[in-house]
Amino acid sequence: MSVRELPVPDHAFVGTVLLCCPSGHSLVDGCYPLRRDRGRPEPFPTRHWLRCPNVSGAIARLEYAGGVRRIEALIAADPDLRARVHADHRTYAAERWSALTPADRDWVTSAGLAPALRETGIGGIRDPDRVKCLHLHWAHHLVTGGSAIGEQIDELADTPIICAR
Repeated sequence: MSVRELPVPDHAFVGTVLLCCPSGHSLVDGCYPLRRDRGRPEPFPTRHWLRCPNVSGAIARLEYAGGVRRIEALIAADPDLRARVHADHRTYAAERWSALTPADRDWVTSAGLAPALRETGIGGIRDPDRVKCLHLHWAHHLVTGGSAIGEQIDELADTPIICAR
């Protein structure tokens, strides 16, 4: 069934629990690449949604402490890290596109929306040298078993980023 046919409210995304915290609640949900807005589907470029409030709070503290700027500076200074980050973005875009049903791929293409899902990186970012949000990258890192920016987040953290519930 296509997202265009689902009886979901506007702005809802259809998520599946991909990872759970040790206490059993959702840590990361998987998101379908389309959501509904005003009754119409629109691209939703985020594939992995960080759900645990404890882990999300830890990541927010890293962002507040300048984590995005620090990681962007590392990407700019390290060609190997930059190449790995770019590869992560390309892989994410390809996985996002392949997650669509054939009918939704056809619709997205005919609606002229394919670039929003095929040509953008993690969370829909257009410039792969920029970091949109550490939450997106941390969720991606957890689901995939490792990512270039996720490793940098790990190094920035004073303590392991885990749920303390």
